[in-house]
Amino acid sequence: MFKQTIQIIIGFIAFIVVFIITTYFSVYWFIKTDKRIVIPDISGKDIIYVLELLSDNHLNTKVEGTEYHSTIPKNHVIYQDPKPGTEVKIGRDVSIVLSKGSKWFSLTDMRGLSIEKAQIVLDKNRLCRGVITEIYHTNFNNEMIVNHYPEAGSHVTHNTCINLLVSRGNRNEIYQMPEFTGIALEETLMILSQINVQPLSVKYSSDDQWPENRILKQKPKFGYAITKDEAVYLTVNRKTQKHYVNGKSGVTMYVYTVPIGFLQKHVLIRLNIFGVTIHAFDDFIKPSKKIYVVIPNECEASVFVYQDDELVESKMY
Repeated sequence: MFKQTIQIIIGFIAFIVVFIITTYFSVYWFIKTDKRIVIPDISGKDIIYVLELLSDNHLNTKVEGTEYHSTIPKNHVIYQDPKPGTEVKIGRDVSIVLSKGSKWFSLTDMRGLSIEKAQIVLDKNRLCRGVITEIYHTNFNNEMIVNHYPEAGSHVTHNTCINLLVSRGNRNEIYQMPEFTGIALEETLMILSQINVQPLSVKYSSDDQWPENRILKQKPKFGYAITKDEAVYLTVNRKTQKHYVNGKSGVTMYVYTVPIGFLQKHVLIRLNIFGVTIHAFDDFIKPSKKIYVVIPNECEASVFVYQDDELVESKMY
């Protein structure tokens, strides 16, 4: 009887010991695996910073959506859940709402900028260039922005088209007509381009005393006062004559490729044909685009290409 009692006591003690040990390790394992962390305040923070911070704290980022906000910049946190200071288990999702930035913003003043610099401003703000109107202005140089609509300070959204009023310079600016007699046509056109004067007409004649493509006559004559709108007439020496195979005529295709770049270019192609000058192309065009001009073979012709009002290429046919 006594022996049986001893066995019961020993068994009870063993049970108590096992229970204590099991409870200790259970509590220890629970505490170890139930590690908790305090949610940081990420409101107004940049998304890259938020991703790094939550990841370092073993928390998951869950983007619930985006909204416009008048003060919080784009890609910054507007709202978070759980709130800052909340204690949660590691591995918990933290939901955030990101800002799309302000729906409206104030338009920058572009008056006095060149067209190229104004285009940079438009591109930076994701705005499109609208209608371009040119006027003469005494206070703004050629190709400078006189005004724009919507006006500076107006509240606009992205993709709004901005109409530009561009100066053509002082209409009454006076130049002295240079001496072109005996000078090559290409050099003559370059000089006229530098003073913003373009010849109204280029005619051809033959004179054995002068090399080919040299200026024989000019109007107005050397020394006369001219403005940028002055009608300038040039007579160019041309000795060679065209010969057609079997008496047949045809056409030649002139191709101009706009140079590689980032901004649109204003390209003007002037075609002198049948004694008159026409604008075969006059528009803004993207870089790397090709422009085609058809030229009849049965007559003498000249092509002059201006890019942003500067002569960049000329060719005789």
